[in-house]
Amino acid sequence: MMYKNKLKFLILAVAVGTMTFQGCKKDDLPDVDDNELITTIRLKFVNNANSNDIKLVTWKDLDGDGGKAPVIDVLALKPSSVYSVSVDALLDESKTPILDVRADVLAENFDHLFVYAPSTGLNLTFSNFDKDKNNLAVGLTATGTTAAASSGTLKITLRHQLVQKMEALHQEVQI
Repeated sequence: MMYKNKLKFLILAVAVGTMTFQGCKKDDLPDVDDNELITTIRLKFVNNANSNDIKLVTWKDLDGDGGKAPVIDVLALKPSSVYSVSVDALLDESKTPILDVRADVLAENFDHLFVYAPSTGLNLTFSNFDKDKNNLAVGLTATGTTAAASSGTLKITLRHQLVQKMEALHQEVQI
């Protein structure tokens, strides 16, 4: 009996998958913009307990992947503190004049997501991300909270959000 249920589920899954893929012609797929080139990102950390305690940290890689290693500032935050965090600059310095990519990301925030990933052992968490028109996190601003003194790395990834476009594309398919 369990084998028949698994088989029915598998057949149903294949049928739904087939209908979903047949519901989308190649011409119906959303256009995917090329990723912006970002040569410089600067984050601003403002201590919520002392607004004069402002830390700026910059990551800069003017020659892109390969070549010279990026120049990365060291960020020293106070333990057991809460910071207002913002993406202060997002630049493409390969262009003349320098292109402020942050303005584009802000204008199209519903298509973007900043993912903050502290390394294991780094006592830094992020919450309270700014939201787009669909109430989804963007990450241009956030709250950063430190715990006990620690050290590590912080990886920040800018992702394009195609999920909303794909969901809209598949709204016509009903089973």
